[in-house]
Amino acid sequence: MVSAFLATYAGGSLRFESGMSELEGKVAIVTGGAGGIGSRIARRFANAGAKVVVAGRTLAKLEVAAREIGGLAVATDVTQSDQVDHLIAATIDRFGTIDVMVNNAGGAMYVKQPEDLLPEEWNNAIALNLTSVFLCSTAAAKVMKSNDGGRIINVSSVAGIRMSPAFVHYGAAKAGVINLTKSLATLWGPHHINVNCIAPGLTATEGVAQWLPPTTDKNGAAVPPLELPPDPEHVADLATFLASDASARISGELFPIRALTELA
Repeated sequence: MVSAFLATYAGGSLRFESGMSELEGKVAIVTGGAGGIGSRIARRFANAGAKVVVAGRTLAKLEVAAREIGGLAVATDVTQSDQVDHLIAATIDRFGTIDVMVNNAGGAMYVKQPEDLLPEEWNNAIALNLTSVFLCSTAAAKVMKSNDGGRIINVSSVAGIRMSPAFVHYGAAKAGVINLTKSLATLWGPHHINVNCIAPGLTATEGVAQWLPPTTDKNGAAVPPLELPPDPEHVADLATFLASDASARISGELFPIRALTELA
């Protein structure tokens, strides 16, 4: 039911065509790859010819996602450096290299006023949404430097661009991802490593279906597509472009993808 709704919501524009080869022969890791935006990026990469490793905390879900795309599932807590090192090692052991790292794992975790947020909750949010990006990026970059380049794609949020009073922890962490992206792009550019950032707003995934606005107005007319939240396939298309050779001269950039109603 939810899947059918989302297909309708996205205008039926699910782009899982075969024969697309933008990433032919590339090896990509997608964290948070078991569902939502991450699983769509992983599937889009696989359909574009990449060999894909999906990483996350729940192995059973990862294995389902990996089977669907012929990829590899690696259970990983991306907030722990030793587990990130294992993810990198497992990828190299299976596929020999790493060309693309997508740092998608994250989440708001809590809805609290800042004065009610416990120190450990703040630390957990920073670890999941920012520290994980640092750990995975630096670990992947070591491999990419030896390979004369690669692509790192960080998934931030519009919460990192504008005020986020209900999620101060999340907004602060995602703003950090944006700044980290620009700094790493500058530092690693000489090594031919492109680092870019996607900042989705509310996105039409299964987990937020109940919060999506109606696709028709009070008169029954269709709401213009740009006024609706993007669907995960739009984010996956953008990630595929940033992972491909077509983005060779783009680095250190921020790409918000959101409904026009979210502009601030």
